[in-house]
Amino acid sequence: MLHKILISLFQFLLFFTPLFWLPLTSELFEFNKMMLVYLLTTLITTVWMLKILHQKQLIFKRTPLDIPILLFLMSQILSTIFSIDQHLSIWGYYSRQNGGLLSIVAYLLLFYAFVSNLSRDDVHKLLKTAILGGVAVSIWAIPEHFGASPSCLLLTGSLDTNCWIQDVQARVFATLGQPNWLASYLAILIYPSIYFLLTAVSKKSLLLNFTYVILLYLAFTFTYSRGATLGLIAGLGVFLSFWFIQNLRNNFKLTSTPVITLLLVLILLLMINLIFGSALTSFTLFTKNSAPTRESISESFNKPSVGTQLENGGTESGVIRLIVWKGAVDIFKYYPLTGSGVETFAYAYYQFRPIEHNLVSEWDYLYNKAHNEYLNYLSTTGALGLISYLSLILIFIMWSVRQITKRPYTSYTLLQISLLSSYVSYLVSNFFGFSVVNTALLFFLIPSLVFTITPKSLTPVPVNFFHNTKKIIASMVVLLLISVIILYNLFGWWVADHLYAKSSKQIDSGDIGLAYNNLVTAVYLNPFEPLYLSELSFAAANSAVALEAEESTASSQMKDISASITARLLITHPHNTTLFRNATRTYYTLSLIDPTFIQKTLQVIDQGIDLAPTDPKLLYNKALVLGSMQRFDEAKELLIKALQLKPNYKEAQDLLEEYLRTKL
Repeated sequence: MLHKILISLFQFLLFFTPLFWLPLTSELFEFNKMMLVYLLTTLITTVWMLKILHQKQLIFKRTPLDIPILLFLMSQILSTIFSIDQHLSIWGYYSRQNGGLLSIVAYLLLFYAFVSNLSRDDVHKLLKTAILGGVAVSIWAIPEHFGASPSCLLLTGSLDTNCWIQDVQARVFATLGQPNWLASYLAILIYPSIYFLLTAVSKKSLLLNFTYVILLYLAFTFTYSRGATLGLIAGLGVFLSFWFIQNLRNNFKLTSTPVITLLLVLILLLMINLIFGSALTSFTLFTKNSAPTRESISESFNKPSVGTQLENGGTESGVIRLIVWKGAVDIFKYYPLTGSGVETFAYAYYQFRPIEHNLVSEWDYLYNKAHNEYLNYLSTTGALGLISYLSLILIFIMWSVRQITKRPYTSYTLLQISLLSSYVSYLVSNFFGFSVVNTALLFFLIPSLVFTITPKSLTPVPVNFFHNTKKIIASMVVLLLISVIILYNLFGWWVADHLYAKSSKQIDSGDIGLAYNNLVTAVYLNPFEPLYLSELSFAAANSAVALEAEESTASSQMKDISASITARLLITHPHNTTLFRNATRTYYTLSLIDPTFIQKTLQVIDQGIDLAPTDPKLLYNKALVLGSMQRFDEAKELLIKALQLKPNYKEAQDLLEEYLRTKL
């Protein structure tokens, strides 16, 4: 029974994770998927431990990757210990979560739960489930290309694409939230689906798997993702090379059914590209045309925009990548051994952000990844992190190649080839991007699939436990209690995020009291998250301003709460640029009722400038504050510096001209 439950949980994981999203949270896609992975990891680990207790022996198998995995995990732990923001390194960048130390531990638990408990037959079952999940996502994505998003039907009741700010019709993203993420995920699944097509034993199975391949590739095409397309081509090269070599060993015949089937599939995939185009139709990954465009700013003290042109699939992304990569290398030079800390790129990058970044249209966007998985590891986890990560990859590839070339050709050999092709596709696409929940999950599970189908690759560890029935029952009770506590907290964290998202809308609409109450509850449910406290501080500041005229005592209390929270946050998170930007907004609000806070506003902006010395917007914001204090000479100097950093900064130029006229 426990084994069946374990298989069902893995099936649920592989099928529903890519489909799972909710419009009730601050981030619709990645946050919810990561919460689901944590939930299912908890359940899978619990069932695994119950099996161990029930059988009274350790159920654990060693793999060829044990040492690389251990070194990789140690590098992540060391990077977290020496991180510029330990909270961020443990939990991951908020709204994404994937990539933090906790997510890595979850993926490794799933890896060992898989290899220690499942069999060859289970692999086929789970792979088919994963492909069905991909097909379901593809069926969701394909109508988007023709202007009919199922997501919009759920959100607004209209089968169109108007519910999205992004042009989903130009580049579909279905239930994954971003075209490149969808493309990378589908590219991984295409090769196992080809495996099932080539090994089909009936016409029904052949037709079904043929349909799956076409649907996956059609949805992949409509993402028009250049990096993922390069990954797919690299994977195809691996697949055809090994498949051709293995067939030569087995009296290769052009008229054999698998050969004809594969040729037919490749021809049809090519026809899809001829009809609908492809990401490589006009290949300009590293174009030299980098003419900057101007971007308006609606608020003075707003957060930097979250998301980038890289993520939204805009033009000239290659130019931006090169700039971001340069900043990533500079971070590594400053933190060569353990990096700035797991998942801290968003804040470390500001310190080393190249000045030329100000000349691109996305100059004000927050980059929470290096948009190159390897440079991201290099900058955030240093040489130790990147070397251990690459060793994990290279050892698995070399081991797989050896198994494929030395063992007799069977259907399992073909499955190994297809999974290795998927793995290579992921690695190449990540040179131009980064992992998200779905792709990271498959990155760790692909080796577990390969090891499980390969004879003698796994070694059981024979360890017997106590046989006292009372101790076993007591251990089971404790285990279940711990699991319930973890699940309860996961639900609480999800509710906290929902309240956080709700409060942000309430603040924008002026419902400060409701926002404050929701944020108090969010902080109670998840006291570890500094963003909740930062938003609570801002809500308290607005409450203090609103209550000043009629409830001076209550206003004073709200002011003290806001100031206390903000001061504590800046001390405990001295490198978090977002918190400093939020503190600027909060202190400036408090200055409306207490002029002493205007000086604190300037101090916080100065601290922000130290953290982000090439960001002209901080200089512009300080000039605004100085201008409100009639200190126009100082403000003009700052605006001149801002224009030196960004010569086409229209807002700074306009403000400078205004201050010049004011002085005259």
